[in-house]
Amino acid sequence: MTPRVDVTPDQSDILSKDSRRLSDREVVTAEIFVRQSNTQLFRATLSDLSVTGFKMLSCTNLDTEKLVFVTLPGLQTLGAHIRWARYHDFGCEFTTPLHPAVLGHIVSVLRNF
Repeated sequence: MTPRVDVTPDQSDILSKDSRRLSDREVVTAEIFVRQSNTQLFRATLSDLSVTGFKMLSCTNLDTEKLVFVTLPGLQTLGAHIRWARYHDFGCEFTTPLHPAVLGHIVSVLRNF
């Protein structure tokens, strides 16, 4: 008799295959600045980006009920809602999606940085 083995895929694998994903993600690594209302500006690490949102790593405790404001290189501060949080990873959705040309420019700048 073969023993039963449960294999749980990595959460990132599940998310990458998620049919609810609104747009393709671009893998990038960059330092960004983040704040929430009544907090100081702090640094976080951007790990992916799309026209609809981004994933970031932050060691700062964030209130998932409050809007975050992020500063990406070459852009004005953008608002985003935290849609999920897992330990220090946060998935955020922009309040206003980026234009695809703007996304392309940001990705190009970050990859050549």
